[in-house]
Amino acid sequence: SHFGSSEVASSPTAVGMVGAVRLNIYDLSTNPTLQKLNDVLMAMGTGAFHAGVEVYDAEYSYGYMESGTGVFSSIPQECAMHHFRKALDVGTTSLSEEEVRHILADLREEWLGCDYDLLRKNCVAFAVVLLEKLGVGPIPAWV
Repeated sequence: SHFGSSEVASSPTAVGMVGAVRLNIYDLSTNPTLQKLNDVLMAMGTGAFHAGVEVYDAEYSYGYMESGTGVFSSIPQECAMHHFRKALDVGTTSLSEEEVRHILADLREEWLGCDYDLLRKNCVAFAVVLLEKLGVGPIPAWV
Protein backbone atom coordinates (compact mmCIF):
# COMPACT_ATOMS: atom_id res chain seq x y z
CA SER A 1 0.00 0.00 0.00
CA HIS A 2 1.11 3.56 -0.74
CA PHE A 3 -0.57 4.79 2.45
CA GLY A 4 1.22 5.06 5.77
CA SER A 5 -1.56 3.36 7.70
CA SER A 6 -3.68 0.34 6.86
CA GLU A 7 -6.58 2.21 8.45
CA VAL A 8 -6.38 4.90 5.75
CA ALA A 9 -5.77 2.39 2.94
CA SER A 10 -8.90 0.42 3.80
CA SER A 11 -11.07 3.54 4.00
CA PRO A 12 -13.47 3.91 1.07
CA THR A 13 -12.77 7.67 1.07
CA ALA A 14 -8.99 7.33 0.92
CA VAL A 15 -8.64 9.36 -2.31
CA GLY A 16 -10.58 12.28 -0.84
CA MET A 17 -8.11 12.43 2.01
CA VAL A 18 -5.03 14.63 2.09
CA GLY A 19 -2.49 13.96 -0.62
CA ALA A 20 -3.80 10.74 -2.20
CA VAL A 21 -3.20 10.67 -5.96
CA ARG A 22 -4.85 8.53 -8.64
CA LEU A 23 -4.25 8.11 -12.33
CA ASN A 24 -7.66 7.80 -14.02
CA ILE A 25 -7.56 5.89 -17.30
CA TYR A 26 -10.16 6.23 -20.06
CA ASP A 27 -10.66 4.60 -23.44
CA LEU A 28 -9.80 7.29 -26.01
CA SER A 29 -13.45 7.90 -26.94
CA THR A 30 -16.92 6.80 -25.98
CA ASN A 31 -17.01 4.46 -29.00
CA PRO A 32 -17.77 0.87 -27.79
CA THR A 33 -15.68 -0.57 -30.66
CA LEU A 34 -12.55 1.18 -29.36
CA GLN A 35 -13.34 -0.07 -25.84
CA LYS A 36 -13.37 -3.67 -27.16
CA LEU A 37 -10.18 -3.04 -29.16
CA ASN A 38 -8.48 -1.70 -26.01
CA ASP A 39 -9.44 -4.92 -24.17
CA VAL A 40 -7.39 -6.83 -26.78
CA LEU A 41 -4.56 -4.27 -26.93
CA MET A 42 -4.20 -4.23 -23.13
CA ALA A 43 -3.50 -7.96 -23.22
CA MET A 44 -0.58 -7.09 -25.53
CA GLY A 45 0.64 -4.29 -23.24
CA THR A 46 -0.70 -1.25 -25.10
CA GLY A 47 -3.88 0.63 -26.05
CA ALA A 48 -5.37 4.01 -26.97
CA PHE A 49 -6.03 5.81 -23.70
CA HIS A 50 -6.82 9.20 -22.22
CA ALA A 51 -5.40 9.88 -18.75
CA GLY A 52 -6.19 12.32 -15.97
CA VAL A 53 -4.50 12.89 -12.61
CA GLU A 54 -6.80 13.01 -9.58
CA VAL A 55 -5.59 14.93 -6.54
CA TYR A 56 -7.50 16.87 -3.88
CA ASP A 57 -10.93 15.94 -5.29
CA ALA A 58 -10.33 17.18 -8.86
CA GLU A 59 -8.97 15.57 -12.03
CA TYR A 60 -6.46 17.37 -14.28
CA SER A 61 -5.57 16.60 -17.86
CA TYR A 62 -4.39 18.14 -21.13
CA GLY A 63 -5.83 18.36 -24.61
CA TYR A 64 -5.98 20.42 -27.80
CA MET A 65 -7.34 23.97 -27.63
CA GLU A 66 -7.10 26.57 -30.38
CA SER A 67 -5.88 29.22 -27.95
CA GLY A 68 -4.88 29.40 -24.31
CA THR A 69 -3.98 26.52 -22.05
CA GLY A 70 -4.70 22.91 -22.87
CA VAL A 71 -4.79 22.01 -19.16
CA PHE A 72 -8.32 21.41 -17.88
CA SER A 73 -9.98 20.02 -14.80
CA SER A 74 -13.04 17.84 -14.39
CA ILE A 75 -14.94 15.83 -11.82
CA PRO A 76 -12.81 12.73 -11.13
CA GLN A 77 -13.62 9.76 -13.40
CA GLU A 78 -16.24 11.75 -15.35
CA CYS A 79 -14.42 13.17 -18.39
CA ALA A 80 -17.33 13.40 -20.85
CA MET A 81 -15.23 12.95 -24.03
CA HIS A 82 -13.94 9.50 -23.06
CA HIS A 83 -15.14 6.24 -21.48
CA PHE A 84 -13.79 5.67 -17.95
CA ARG A 85 -11.87 2.38 -17.68
CA LYS A 86 -10.01 2.24 -14.34
CA ALA A 87 -8.33 4.18 -11.55
CA LEU A 88 -4.80 3.43 -10.38
CA ASP A 89 -3.50 4.55 -6.99
CA VAL A 90 -0.08 6.06 -7.70
CA GLY A 91 0.92 7.30 -4.27
CA THR A 92 0.49 10.14 -1.82
CA THR A 93 1.87 13.62 -2.40
CA SER A 94 3.49 15.49 0.47
CA LEU A 95 2.45 18.79 -1.18
CA SER A 96 -0.37 20.87 0.21
CA GLU A 97 -3.46 21.74 -1.82
CA GLU A 98 -2.07 25.28 -2.25
CA GLU A 99 1.28 23.96 -3.51
CA VAL A 100 -0.56 21.76 -6.02
CA ARG A 101 -2.53 24.81 -7.21
CA HIS A 102 0.76 26.68 -7.82
CA ILE A 103 2.18 23.74 -9.82
CA LEU A 104 -0.98 23.63 -11.93
CA ALA A 105 -0.82 27.39 -12.54
CA ASP A 106 2.72 26.95 -13.90
CA LEU A 107 1.69 23.96 -16.02
CA ARG A 108 -1.25 25.91 -17.48
CA GLU A 109 1.27 28.43 -18.85
CA GLU A 110 3.67 25.75 -20.17
CA TRP A 111 1.11 23.35 -21.70
CA LEU A 112 -0.68 25.40 -24.35
CA GLY A 113 -3.55 23.76 -26.21
CA CYS A 114 -2.09 24.62 -29.63
CA ASP A 115 1.05 22.57 -28.79
CA TYR A 116 -0.94 19.34 -28.39
CA ASP A 117 0.48 16.44 -30.41
CA LEU A 118 -1.23 13.03 -30.38
CA LEU A 119 2.08 11.13 -30.18
CA ARG A 120 4.50 13.51 -28.43
CA LYS A 121 2.74 16.11 -26.26
CA ASN A 122 -0.52 14.56 -25.12
CA CYS A 123 -2.55 13.83 -21.97
CA VAL A 124 -0.30 10.92 -20.94
CA ALA A 125 2.86 13.05 -21.31
CA PHE A 126 1.15 15.72 -19.17
CA ALA A 127 0.20 13.12 -16.54
CA VAL A 128 3.83 11.89 -16.37
CA VAL A 129 5.04 15.46 -15.71
CA LEU A 130 2.33 16.23 -13.16
CA LEU A 131 2.87 12.97 -11.26
CA GLU A 132 6.62 13.65 -11.17
CA LYS A 133 6.01 17.16 -9.75
CA LEU A 134 3.66 15.63 -7.16
CA GLY A 135 6.40 13.15 -6.21
CA VAL A 136 4.35 10.06 -7.11
CA GLY A 137 4.10 7.51 -9.93
CA PRO A 138 5.27 6.13 -12.25
CA ILE A 139 2.63 5.45 -14.91
CA PRO A 140 2.34 1.79 -16.01
CA ALA A 141 3.98 1.09 -19.39
CA TRP A 142 0.67 -0.01 -20.99
CA VAL A 143 -0.89 3.50 -20.71
